[in-house]
Amino acid sequence: MKRVAIIGNAGSGKSYVSQELARRLGLRYIDFDSAVIGPNWERVPRAERLELFDALTRDGGWTTDGHLRANRPEEQLILSRADTVIWLDFPRWRIMASVIPRTLRNTITRKPLWNGNVETWRMLLSPDHSILFAWNMHARLKRDYEQLFSDQENASRTFIRFKNRRDVNRWMATV
Repeated sequence: MKRVAIIGNAGSGKSYVSQELARRLGLRYIDFDSAVIGPNWERVPRAERLELFDALTRDGGWTTDGHLRANRPEEQLILSRADTVIWLDFPRWRIMASVIPRTLRNTITRKPLWNGNVETWRMLLSPDHSILFAWNMHARLKRDYEQLFSDQENASRTFIRFKNRRDVNRWMATV
């Protein structure tokens, strides 16, 4: 495991697993959200993301957290360079039990996130907010990732799928 992509729905623990794997394996951690969301929640234009992730993933070992959707060139670039893909495939109730308290805690405490951004109460109503994203995208991400894991074009990669946190923790203890 030298180039590891951690995928899953919002609230699945992608960032924690990716950071912890990077620490244990002595790899660089690439924070996907930090790379594409700048100060004041300004997003890097989609046209610039491929070049950005080309530079971030070109050399050395790394872990990253995010999604690997077929319609996003920068995510397909990450997939093409990853030797291992780990899917945190948790049920919707588990995802919501994580993402809702995390979001409320971050909003109440005004905890700075990537690039100094702070979640606000108004943002909770945004259609792309992590709570709504997690709810609305759960079934689609599951379908997309099942297809990704079964695609024979990806047979050269190691695919690991976890359906609960206990198994993730057991596996992490062996790394």
